[in-house]
Amino acid sequence: MLSALVQSQAAIVAIVITLTLIAVQLTASAYSPRVIDIFKRNPDMWLLLGCYGVSIFYGFIVLKLVEGTEGEVVSQSAIWSLGPISISFECCVSLAYWLGAFTFVALFPYMRNVIGLLKSENIIKRLATELTKDKILNSKEDPIQPIMDVIHGSIMKYDLETTRVGLKAVTDQIIEIISSSDEKKILWRFCGHLERVSRLAISRGDMESTIKVIENFGKFGESTAEKGLENSAGKAAWSLEKIGRAAAEKGLEDATRLVAWSLEKIERAAAEKGLERATWQVAESLEEVGRAAAEKGLERATWQAAESLEEVGRAAAEKGLERATRQVAESLEEVGRAAAEKGLEDVTRQAAWSLEEVGRAAAEKGLERATWQAAESLAELTILSEEIIKDVIQNYESKLKKYDRDSFQKFKKLYEQKLEELRVEK
Repeated sequence: MLSALVQSQAAIVAIVITLTLIAVQLTASAYSPRVIDIFKRNPDMWLLLGCYGVSIFYGFIVLKLVEGTEGEVVSQSAIWSLGPISISFECCVSLAYWLGAFTFVALFPYMRNVIGLLKSENIIKRLATELTKDKILNSKEDPIQPIMDVIHGSIMKYDLETTRVGLKAVTDQIIEIISSSDEKKILWRFCGHLERVSRLAISRGDMESTIKVIENFGKFGESTAEKGLENSAGKAAWSLEKIGRAAAEKGLEDATRLVAWSLEKIERAAAEKGLERATWQVAESLEEVGRAAAEKGLERATWQAAESLEEVGRAAAEKGLERATRQVAESLEEVGRAAAEKGLEDVTRQAAWSLEEVGRAAAEKGLERATWQAAESLAELTILSEEIIKDVIQNYESKLKKYDRDSFQKFKKLYEQKLEELRVEK
């Protein structure tokens, strides 16, 4: 029985380890060769090998003890004295059996843990623990790359769940560790990875994966703006602009709309913190997204860009960010112009309405140059689509609340003045 036990244990451990290595190989080929390190660091396999090694070698020792010194079989009732301790041969045999039973039972939690580790979500969680500030700044190898390899592979296989989990894990970890002292290096590395993922998703026409990238960029930009990290918020807006333009080129209207909405969220957080440069970057990015959407005839996406620009301008004006408010007015003019040239009347109306709202808010806060820019932009749109703009102005004025009328009249006076100048020039 001892001999059969030792042989069965040796056979079991050989089969289990072989199957484990095959599973590691398949997982590495499915995700990334870097996941091999996860299994290498996983203690389960080494603990199982240790348990089986101890049990097998102890079985060998007990087998050796069966035969006495003169070639006779040792009696089961034999007792050895080791100083004050007495050990019976029967106890040694029983321990060998119990060790065999323990190693067999240990297979169940081992197999459960290994099967659980093969899930992409658990692999990503293990890889995400390596995303520390020290490793990102000082390690020769990029700790973000293994997770990005998994994400790239999942996009190629249209595995949305793995893509979602991977992007969320990286974004959450980066948001947690980024700070003003080491912002630049972490920022460019993170944004570069997400931009590459977005290009792959857009090139394959994968709307769901593209949307997940946009959502995480928006989350990153909003969180860093709340922390007062202006460079990070601005870089996130710039990256979203590139994604939005690429999505518009591919005709992915929902993704383009989501870009505009995400930029709006970043702007709100940036304006709340008084980050004028980041707010200005958001406005410029929204202009590019809106213009690209208009050129492709994506009406809903262009409308979303115009509406988001209105929110950006209003928030910037309320915080007294004159440069950002002026940029919003210029951007709304460009979006409205592109929409008018493409015959998107609803978008042209929205751009005009947004310009009136931004101009009124700027006039109320005494931002003279921003008010002037909004008036000039609205006058330019009037020259392009006079009937539409005049109708929007009348409609807007009729819905004004009493306490907003004075500031609107200041803006309207500048608008009429600029409109007359433009007509003379024409």
